[in-house]
Amino acid sequence: MVRGRRLRLAVVGLLATATTLSACAAEDPVLTETTLTDTTMAAMDQDHMEEFAFGEPADAAAANRVIEIEATDKFAFNPDSVSVSVGETVTFRVTNVGVIPHDFTLGDKAMQDEHEMEMQDMGGNMAMHDEANVFSLAPGETREMTWHFTSAAQLEFGCHQAGHYDAGMHGSLSVDA
Repeated sequence: MVRGRRLRLAVVGLLATATTLSACAAEDPVLTETTLTDTTMAAMDQDHMEEFAFGEPADAAAANRVIEIEATDKFAFNPDSVSVSVGETVTFRVTNVGVIPHDFTLGDKAMQDEHEMEMQDMGGNMAMHDEANVFSLAPGETREMTWHFTSAAQLEFGCHQAGHYDAGMHGSLSVDA
């Protein structure tokens, strides 16, 4: 009974705080819901932003070219080798032409190995979430990733669905000076 009363008091306290904050925001034209949301999202983006030695995400409108890649149920990417140049901005248009889920991860060998170990540690039950250099593909789905390459590197793109990477589902990406 005491526990239920404490829970109700906590809920009432939270509601009162939320109401007060909403009222303050409504009275102050500078402090709006949009501002609060944008500020919070900007802080979250900063916390989750990863730096990449080989480049950075870019706007699709800035792409110099589009590279079409197919993810297949034969645990392969087609093509399995791609070359780009330092300074180039490329959109990777990846299509899952199979009937099972795949994903696309862009990174160096160490990043690929780390991601593969994370997936194995999770027993393959980790739901993939999109990141700057990673996205999941449902069967038949096409997704795009645009990247600006800033330095020469030997990279890979890989699929880290359970068993796919070990089965050979990865390709090479050469970033040439």
